[in-house]
Amino acid sequence: MLAQAGLITQRVGDGGMPKGAALSGAERQRLLDFVACGAPSSSGAPAFAYEPPSVNTAVAKVKNLLTGMPPTDAEIAAVVADPKALPGLVDSWLKLPQYTEKMRVFFSLAFQQTQITAADFVDLIPPNGINGQATALLVQDCRESFARTVLELDAQGDSFTNAFTTHRYMLTPALMEYLAMTDARHADNNGKVIDDWATAHPGAKLVVGLQAGPVPLEQTIDEKSLNFLHFYDADLAKLTYTEPACATDPIVLPASSLAIHDMLYGRIDGHKVANPQGGAQIQCPPKGGSLAATQLTAADFTTWKMVTIRAPKPGEATSVFYDLPHLRSASELVLHTPKVGFFSTPGFQANWTTNQSNQFRVTVNQAMIVATGMQYDGLDATPSPQTPGLDAAHAADSACFSCHRLLDPTRAIFSATLSWTYNQATDPKMMAEKGLFLFQGVTHPVESLDDFSAVLAAHPAVPAAWAQKLCTYFNSAPCQPDDPEFQRIVADFQQGFSWSTLVREMASSPLVTHLANTATYAAQGEVIAVTRRDHLCAALNARLKLHDACGQTLIMGANSGIGAAPSIASGLPSDGYGRGSTTPVLPNLPTLFYRAGVENICALVAAKVIDAKADPNQPDALQWTSKNPDTAIDDFTAIVVGLVKSDPRYAPVRTLLAQHFADAQKTANKTDALRSTFVTACLSPTLVGMGL
Repeated sequence: MLAQAGLITQRVGDGGMPKGAALSGAERQRLLDFVACGAPSSSGAPAFAYEPPSVNTAVAKVKNLLTGMPPTDAEIAAVVADPKALPGLVDSWLKLPQYTEKMRVFFSLAFQQTQITAADFVDLIPPNGINGQATALLVQDCRESFARTVLELDAQGDSFTNAFTTHRYMLTPALMEYLAMTDARHADNNGKVIDDWATAHPGAKLVVGLQAGPVPLEQTIDEKSLNFLHFYDADLAKLTYTEPACATDPIVLPASSLAIHDMLYGRIDGHKVANPQGGAQIQCPPKGGSLAATQLTAADFTTWKMVTIRAPKPGEATSVFYDLPHLRSASELVLHTPKVGFFSTPGFQANWTTNQSNQFRVTVNQAMIVATGMQYDGLDATPSPQTPGLDAAHAADSACFSCHRLLDPTRAIFSATLSWTYNQATDPKMMAEKGLFLFQGVTHPVESLDDFSAVLAAHPAVPAAWAQKLCTYFNSAPCQPDDPEFQRIVADFQQGFSWSTLVREMASSPLVTHLANTATYAAQGEVIAVTRRDHLCAALNARLKLHDACGQTLIMGANSGIGAAPSIASGLPSDGYGRGSTTPVLPNLPTLFYRAGVENICALVAAKVIDAKADPNQPDALQWTSKNPDTAIDDFTAIVVGLVKSDPRYAPVRTLLAQHFADAQKTANKTDALRSTFVTACLSPTLVGMGL
């Protein structure tokens, strides 16, 4: 199979950067045919004619998808001896940290919490969104929070549908501060900013100084302290202003929720100072600040815990957003703004902002796509005996009415509960309008977001939708909905809504392994896709014990990753989704850009694992020496290519790699020759192709 793909080619190192020999036209076409459609059978049968894979291939596919790691000889032998052993192996793989990492990426995408940047928060926090040097870390936390929540709920044995109704979230102190700040400072539907904290603290001043020395945070947050809202800022020594009057120490500005939040991120808001010449005050511009001025620590963005978000009891105050010592230890967050399920998270709301025109229609439609895999499409025949919240202007158009008669009553509960910035509602007219859930055969009155989430969680389309999302993730293509094997898995999932059970059932099913024929295979064959970015990077991390080889995770003050790998990886095809799309975007075909990108990443990794100096950022990375090439080539075959010794492909592939190393030494030193051999193994179809 490797030879058919034309990927084991001679590569020679030059200056530490291995170069790939160009593929001939015929070789390139074989590669494209192979990766797009699967290896042609010896009989010349079409792709949808069933041809069972080897157990080696099936087990390798499943373990790679779940963990990024290759199988062991013992695991292959267990399934060869008893095909029923695979579900037990899957259960053992689900306990590995590598599975958690991969499933976190899946959930982030499936619950539509990704594809956001700081710019997406402008509509949520008018007029300028969130700012400061560490803001990218906050956005990263927003992307990960709900995926971590679902994994924690599953680990605790909760029903998967609790993801729709939960009031408990995995949060960092930084996320808790953000949620509490946006609860204290919000905007109504007319764009008017309402700062409850500033109203309760009239005339309060924010003091930013350097010469007075550091101020203990406990004093900064203590309203009874003389140092209340006094912050030490090391940046003042190097700040420059066009207007000399702005360069004061301390800088004193009006205190507001956003100004305090910005200061926690090292940013000094714009402010006015007295004009020494008299006349109008001078406007001083904001200063972004550096990480040295950030009051939040690196741990505030990486310490995750389950936090219950609830409304205040009568007479109870809400959580103080700048009380970092409390947030670091608290397991509760008290907010006026209701938070329930996946659609209340900053990640989802930043993805799907709303406004006066849209009025939560996109919010509800995307929530339906997440939960049920379907959207409002005008074809839904659900009867609508009432139409509360119906937009008369839109519904007057007959072409629009078929959607609006169902969508508007359903989203009415959102506009009755929240403002256009996803904070507590303030419009009395809208607050008086209750909702009516109308979608795909389900009609149910809803008087709160909790009601909406409960009806959504109980929707009959949920089990099949999430089984389909998982099947698509495993196969890079959906299952046939009427496939008896798919329907069996859906029925089993519906019994207890255990996510781990669904993963075990799906991963060990012939729908994924293809060890037996299915209606899905008969209808569409098997898709052999390129290993998209998240799968590839996870495999490199897991197989080589690297820490974030592709730099997918930000750290305080830097981007993790190996050399230029983060920049290269950002250009690789990856899973995604679009507005109104019920299926994910999964780039499956190889391109020359993909091959070049992967080769460059493999070359960067090779320099870290072969004849390399110890790297404190990669303390556990596997290491090989060119003084012992035989051991290295053995490992390249088993670990990188992912073939066990009992696999009939092992010996010929190892021979090809050994020959490559020997040939490469004719024009390169041993270090570069071995690194080139590693790159060759790294470009094998079993690593860069999913399903082989």
